[in-house]
Amino acid sequence: MEAEARRRKTRQLALVLDAVLASGTEHPSADGIFARVRAVLPTISLGTVYRNLHRLADEGRIGVLHLADRLARFDPTPGGHDHFVCEGCGRIEDLPTAPLDVEANAARRAGHHVTGHALVLYGRCRACAAGAT
Repeated sequence: MEAEARRRKTRQLALVLDAVLASGTEHPSADGIFARVRAVLPTISLGTVYRNLHRLADEGRIGVLHLADRLARFDPTPGGHDHFVCEGCGRIEDLPTAPLDVEANAARRAGHHVTGHALVLYGRCRACAAGAT
C-alpha cells in the first residue's frame, strides 16, 4: 500500500509538474518552483515540492541538472541533451546532444562501460556578449 500511495497522482504533484513545464527553458531551482506552486497552493511545503521533484525525475518526466557548485536545476525537457550556461546572466540553454565518439572511445579503451554523457559549455550568451563591448 505504501508504494501505491507514492505512485498516486496528487494535486501537489500535478502543480509541481506544471510549474516545471511552464518554465520553458528557464531550468528553475526547487525554490523557484516552490514559489510558483505556493502562489496557487499556499499550504504546500518546500519538502513536498522536493519530494515531488525527485519523484518526477525518477519517473523520467523531468530532468535534473547539477552544475558545479550551483543548486540543482530542474529541466522541463527530460532525456539526453547538452547545456550552455551563461557566466554573465546565469541563463541555461538546452543544446542538441552531439556524439562524443573520441571521448567515449577513450573511456571504453580504459575499460569503462559508457551509458551516456552530459556536456555543459560555459561562456557568455549573445545578449551578455553584446553588452560587454
